[in-house]
Amino acid sequence: MKESGVARIAVLTVGDELLSGEITDSNFPAIASAVTSLGFVVSEQRTVGDDTERIAGTINDLSRYSDALIITGGLGPTSDDVMRESVSLATGRELELREDLADVIRGFFKSLNRKMTEENMRQAYLPKGGRPIPPAGGTAPGFVLEDEALIFVLPGVPREMQAMLKSDVLPELERVFRGGGVSVTRRIMTFGLGESEVASLVGDLIGKGPVEYAFLALAGPISVKLTASAPTAKEASRLIDEEQEKVQERLRSLIYSTDDRTMEEVVGGLLRESSMTVAVAESCTGGLVCGRITNVPGSSDYFLGGVVSYGIGSKKSILGIPDEALLEGAVSKPVAEALAKAVRQLFRSDLGVGVTGVAGPGSGDESRPVGTVCLGLAHSNGVESFEVLLPGNRSLIRSIASIGALNAVRLHIQGRNRLV
Repeated sequence: MKESGVARIAVLTVGDELLSGEITDSNFPAIASAVTSLGFVVSEQRTVGDDTERIAGTINDLSRYSDALIITGGLGPTSDDVMRESVSLATGRELELREDLADVIRGFFKSLNRKMTEENMRQAYLPKGGRPIPPAGGTAPGFVLEDEALIFVLPGVPREMQAMLKSDVLPELERVFRGGGVSVTRRIMTFGLGESEVASLVGDLIGKGPVEYAFLALAGPISVKLTASAPTAKEASRLIDEEQEKVQERLRSLIYSTDDRTMEEVVGGLLRESSMTVAVAESCTGGLVCGRITNVPGSSDYFLGGVVSYGIGSKKSILGIPDEALLEGAVSKPVAEALAKAVRQLFRSDLGVGVTGVAGPGSGDESRPVGTVCLGLAHSNGVESFEVLLPGNRSLIRSIASIGALNAVRLHIQGRNRLV
């Protein structure tokens, strides 16, 4: 490796269609997830178009600062598939015909009883010294080349790329780089405060030990990412465990997951463990809360049903919300409480959740600006509610509100305060 420590893996995705936005790059997330799960570090990612010199220059640049480089795209049979030529230019290795690959490609077309075009033979050429990775469902072989960095070249078709990643790339990375140590990452998921507020609560821990911190806002939840590097995964995990204890002391009830579970998965587990059921009445979220709950397999064990009462008329006719609760309008704590109580009674559930708010972009006023959301939670001991002012556009406000409704259920079952 270029330096001692955890192997650094760069990723290059290639294709004009990626840069134009015609296709969303699904390959990089898959590669990054697989590589980091092994304890290696993705040091850099780039995307370039189908230009031979541009690709070659990027390969040289990334190879200079990385231990391994994973490339996807440009291995097809057409004239715009220039990856083989680009790697040849970058490494100074001539392309040579591989008869074994030519036979595989001919056999593919013969098995389909289709005539092979001469263009397909381009896929049988590899830079000299390249080790082929057999095609995975198509005609494009990948290949591995040892140069300034260990270079893996894979097709851009996601299913073919993922098959080769699993069969050849990951085992080779482990074989070559495992002796350099591993990096372990854990995400501590929080909800209830913003990114800067969460960071300030753990600010005295940052930079004071071997564990690195990173923060990521995820449309409501805030992820606190802890990363530790060590000679073994066991040692790195021990460092993470010790740091997590310190983080938990500061963030307490803000934390809802340390094992990559979503809020709905956590809440579903708590409902099942406590043998409780829930029903939901939604206004501004328009069914998002119910949707999150039912994302979890087996949610019928604890979710009894929901009502989307968007207009005042349906709030009255379906849920029987009294006129006195609506004196301040449809967005208020009394309305959220009434929704929660009514839906709990309607479905005879242990818990009832009510959500109402102003998602925008219009219809807000001084007393109820856009972003105002009121949540109600009805249970055997009565009903509670709170009002918040959420940031962002309509989509973000509705997303945060739907997670917040589930978070209220979580905190109630756990008997914890809403904030730290």
